[in-house]
Amino acid sequence: MGELGLPDWMLGECTRPLSVSQDPCVRRISVRPAEPGDAAGIARVCVEGWRDTYAGIYTGEHIESVIAEYYTVERIAAEITAPEGWDGWIVAVEDGEVVGAGGGGLIEPGAGEVFVLYLDPKRRREGIGTLILDAITRQQLAQGAREQWVSVEPDNEKGLPFYNARGFEARGKRPAWGSAPEEGRFSLRLMRRVDPPHTPQQA
Repeated sequence: MGELGLPDWMLGECTRPLSVSQDPCVRRISVRPAEPGDAAGIARVCVEGWRDTYAGIYTGEHIESVIAEYYTVERIAAEITAPEGWDGWIVAVEDGEVVGAGGGGLIEPGAGEVFVLYLDPKRRREGIGTLILDAITRQQLAQGAREQWVSVEPDNEKGLPFYNARGFEARGKRPAWGSAPEEGRFSLRLMRRVDPPHTPQQA
């Protein structure tokens, strides 16, 4: 068993093969369930990631109102201690510093969802987001998920290519999270199939 009582296979420390130039193992990045001391780091990554992702998509006022409601240190600390309705925060950590964070949960039997995934904007294209997504996926597979969903705005030029490259395909749309119906904004609903790792039968 690994940290916080999770099996070692769910902790996912640098197991994905990458090129040497992208390999986060070179920098000793570990991916694990969040601990109370990670709250400030998660808040920083989410605030910087949200601003970087949605600048030019939403107004500055809207961006800051979302940050004030969802990405304060106090709220994140409470979510780490007692997550409700999801599996809680997963963090990517390098030398004690949070460089990425995300989380998800089941939305119905057999279906998981990625609720949040942000990186330090300076650390994109290093494979860190994939490591976090892999950890979220393993959590959901352990709970019986066979498909995985995520909502992404069509103007999100950072998130949409990331998920498309990892097998997610559009399956519809719904009103954008945090927007009023009269605004007419919508998010794409993306889905991919996920399968448990194959375990060879014992002879």
